[in-house]
Amino acid sequence: MPRKIIIRNRLGAGTRVGHGLPFRERGLMTSLLKIQLLGDFLLVQQNQRETVPVPIEAGRLQSLLAYLLLHSRAPQSRQHLAFLFWPDTTDSQARTNLRNLLHRLRRVLPGADAFLRADSSLVQWLPEAPFICDALTFEAAVTAAETRLKDGHPQQAEAELRRAAALYGGDLLPGCYEEWISAHRERLRQFFFRALEMLTQLLEERRAYDDAIRYGQRWLNHDNLSESAYRRLMRLHALKGDRAGALHVFHACTTALERELGVEPDPATRSLYRRLLQGETVAPPRRGGVLHLPLVGRGTPWNRLVTTWKAIRHGQSPPQAVLVIGETGIGKTRLAEEFAEWVHRQGFLTAVGHCYTGEGTLPYAPVTTWLQHLPLTSLEDAWRVEIARLLPDVLEGHPNLQLPGPLRESWQRQPFFEALARTVLAQRQPLLLLLDDAHWADRGTLEWLHYLMRFDTRARLLLLLTARNGNGRDGHPLLTLTRSLQGRGQLVTVPLARLDSSQTAELAAHLIGHALPEETATALHQHTEGNPLFVVESVNSGLEYLHQPDAPLPERVRDVLAKRLRQVSPEARGLAETAAVIGRTFTSDVLTAVAGLEEARLVRALDELWQKRILREQEPATYSFSHDKLWQVTYARLSPARRERLHRRVAEALAAGDA
Repeated sequence: MPRKIIIRNRLGAGTRVGHGLPFRERGLMTSLLKIQLLGDFLLVQQNQRETVPVPIEAGRLQSLLAYLLLHSRAPQSRQHLAFLFWPDTTDSQARTNLRNLLHRLRRVLPGADAFLRADSSLVQWLPEAPFICDALTFEAAVTAAETRLKDGHPQQAEAELRRAAALYGGDLLPGCYEEWISAHRERLRQFFFRALEMLTQLLEERRAYDDAIRYGQRWLNHDNLSESAYRRLMRLHALKGDRAGALHVFHACTTALERELGVEPDPATRSLYRRLLQGETVAPPRRGGVLHLPLVGRGTPWNRLVTTWKAIRHGQSPPQAVLVIGETGIGKTRLAEEFAEWVHRQGFLTAVGHCYTGEGTLPYAPVTTWLQHLPLTSLEDAWRVEIARLLPDVLEGHPNLQLPGPLRESWQRQPFFEALARTVLAQRQPLLLLLDDAHWADRGTLEWLHYLMRFDTRARLLLLLTARNGNGRDGHPLLTLTRSLQGRGQLVTVPLARLDSSQTAELAAHLIGHALPEETATALHQHTEGNPLFVVESVNSGLEYLHQPDAPLPERVRDVLAKRLRQVSPEARGLAETAAVIGRTFTSDVLTAVAGLEEARLVRALDELWQKRILREQEPATYSFSHDKLWQVTYARLSPARRERLHRRVAEALAAGDA
């Protein structure tokens, strides 16, 4: 009979298990498995009377158990596991080895059937089973902390981060040298560093300097080449009034970088050192920096993303695309990237690709980026050759395979598209692909995405697209894709609106750390009209300019608006400049009289400006610029001579209308 023991470990009794039900709430549960993967491996069985250790051999048995735990959200194919753990043996021998290893695992696991499900092709550690795993709980705590920060609850975030720091007892299975574990180990290390970065900043903000220094030192102990950690500790010591301690941290940083890398500290670290050396004070951090900036006014779009993802994750939906649309500066990229990061923090596969103006003719650039961030394992030779069109490196170690020739005929795209689809979906687990600024994507990428979304209706795939308003002309490949997906019930459109006055004030308050006076808040909303980018740039430029009628726009706002104008045809841009002289709001009759264009050309240019959301229709035959600042920037582009000539023509047109 096993000896009753008391084991001190990092997993408390209140830790959530299975699908998230606390142990004490699962009335039928008589025992609980606790698995410790961070630092020294430990497996214990706990019931109401005693805690008993369960010995598990070091090596592949612990490694297999860890892999199944870390991938418990989805069944794992035996073929994949066999290749992963025995890549250098024959397929039949690898499957035999796996079968034997699973048999040994079942023998040592108490009540194995409650935890493991296996058939002839799949193996899964049951996520609803009564167990606690420190690595999974650690990830969940960091993810929860980030959610609390986004929602504006720093105290709750701090509690989650302290819990995460307590759970991280060391690297993931440091004694395991299997190839698969390296990426997981590094990902959890980065989670840990991120948690300590957030925690030390929260503690610094509420001036709990001793606590912050303790966690900052722990950060440095695990990553002694992190200049971010050194700078944080230098600041903390200085804020505490210990300038000598701050300088000592800099000297330690210099020594470590010179010894390990042969380099000196970067300019930011040296600048902080010089300020401390000269006796300058280091101001406490301003509340509401980027780390804590919540997604103001985006609760409904966020919830739609979460709902769609949950349906995908649980296999309740075919592949889905979500199109986040809105004007420049409205926060499309921020929302999409925050959501992708949220999914990634939960341990799911994500890949992010960006499109850029001018790269529309660069074929499959975002697809190549995705492939570089996805695991490329177990590729059959035929698919490997096709993938080599984008990633020639996949042929390394395969001297019998040659680079394929160029795609000259349309029929050649079928095997290429299929190879891409099979590779992207090879992991058979929930996957999020983000394509930012999809309106700039090349035609080949968008046509392959059309193929991918039809390739496997059982694939748990979410394609997240962001696009600017006004790229919907017939024939645009993005419009072709979205119309097709919408017709098949595979598209969710999430439009982002401007912030209202209270949301504008809330965003500004997060940026500066306190509420704005009502008069300033009103002026800010009037000037920015609720565009989040304009709000941020206006605050960063100093709110004093709001009360100066002739003050210039913040540079970034001016650049963004000027870029929008450069992206329309010369004739449409000229018509916008003509309209700007008339005023922010104007009638089509006056515009026609002033522009002097034949009707077909004027209608074409006017339609382009409407499509691009530079102009909007107020009422029949009346238009206005979509933003006051866009009108100002357009007007400012005019030379004095052209401005004077257009003003004269406007006056003539108005006089003729009154006659």
